[in-house]
Amino acid sequence: MENDNAVLTAPGENGRTSTMDYFRVSREGDGSEMIEENDLTEGLLHQTEQHVDEPLPSHPISRASHWIRKMGHSLGYITLFSMLFVIPVTLYSSLQKKRFDLAAYHSAEVMVIGTIVLSVRLVYLHLTHWYMPDVQKYVVRILWMVPLYSFQSWLSLRFHDARIYIDAIRDIYEAFVIASFVYYLIELLGGENALVRILETKNDPSLGSHGYPLGLVMKPWKLGTEFMLQCKHGVLQYVVIKPVATILTVIFQLMDIYGEGQFNWRVAYPYIAFLLNVSVMYALYALVKLFHAVNDDLCSPINWKPLGKFLCIKGVVFFTWWQGVLIFYLRAHGVIADVADWTSSDVANGLIDYCICIEMVFFAIAHSFSFSYTEYLPARFQNDSLVNSQAILPRTLERPMRPQDAFWSSTVPEETLADIQRMRHTIIDNASDEANSQGSISLPEVVRSNETNTDSPLSQNGGQATHSYKDQDIIF
Repeated sequence: MENDNAVLTAPGENGRTSTMDYFRVSREGDGSEMIEENDLTEGLLHQTEQHVDEPLPSHPISRASHWIRKMGHSLGYITLFSMLFVIPVTLYSSLQKKRFDLAAYHSAEVMVIGTIVLSVRLVYLHLTHWYMPDVQKYVVRILWMVPLYSFQSWLSLRFHDARIYIDAIRDIYEAFVIASFVYYLIELLGGENALVRILETKNDPSLGSHGYPLGLVMKPWKLGTEFMLQCKHGVLQYVVIKPVATILTVIFQLMDIYGEGQFNWRVAYPYIAFLLNVSVMYALYALVKLFHAVNDDLCSPINWKPLGKFLCIKGVVFFTWWQGVLIFYLRAHGVIADVADWTSSDVANGLIDYCICIEMVFFAIAHSFSFSYTEYLPARFQNDSLVNSQAILPRTLERPMRPQDAFWSSTVPEETLADIQRMRHTIIDNASDEANSQGSISLPEVVRSNETNTDSPLSQNGGQATHSYKDQDIIF
């Protein structure tokens, strides 16, 4: 039977790909959703041609696509060297006129353009090498975070009177990226069922225990289904709270009671800041717990280089947040004062936005190494040690999807929205269940079912909408 997507292997356990089966080929009938052969994929496909049942068709590519691919490798270096030349010239020209605001605007503008070029280049390379769609869709969502942060910060710097409304877009996408990273880690390990089995083999009770003070109000998470659900829910609560807090911020600002940067109990800012601090710290805690539990599995037998990826996410989202809190704290204690026609609040916000514009250049460079498209090329998994390891690989296509199809497959976060809906029902059910254990928001029925029969699927599909990972999914 022909599959919807051409894959390099027949499904292994739970629909996943085992490296022992890696070169068993399942072909697409007309290949309409696959990208044409080009100078970047031709050499790769030639290496695996002996494993393919029939010759692969070759189609001509447009001159524009050919030019873009040829320029891609040089574009990053050209962008960086151009920035090193243009930024000092821009700063010198503006400072000669004693226009500090123009110096900030124009130099930040150059950095934003450089960041966008570097990020779009990397996204394009992923879209034209779309071999692991279930994994790379999360990568692309993460990669868009850096240019979005950079461009939004420049807009806030340039139009600082409307900054709160401009920041709303970044704040909502920020929470979405954290959830995408959790799904990304789960998919690298083979999906939710595979992750549960990995966790159940761990013999370290400390992975599920909590230190002070969380240990006073939360019982240890049992390694397996409960641990996975708690980590997912810990991140998803931030995905819910962050947009709600953003909407409240806009409303309070319109009512003139927000008082940004003011640690005054008569305005809304300290309350919203406290709520977001608690939420973001718990999200980070859940993310660190999951990362710590599966770090070894992400490094072997396939080394996905998880530490660099984790630091990029943590740096962009959490470091920039605490950086803003620190700058507002300095402003509240008089360290940051008025400058010309800019109030101390404008100066503090300007410093935050300008710092982000600078930092996003370096994060765009870091992403080029940490989230490289080469990690997902089929040629990487052809060595004998991997073939003999029985490692479970994410679903891999025989040929990359067309860029436009790949782009649309990475846009709609169906799995995130579905899990938020399930989490909401879970919290409601647990609130009315007297038998619930303290500190748990996972479904007791799911946990007990998994403990009773670990060989059977974690749940049965009773007509509910399932997670988008086919038959290796968990129904909440």
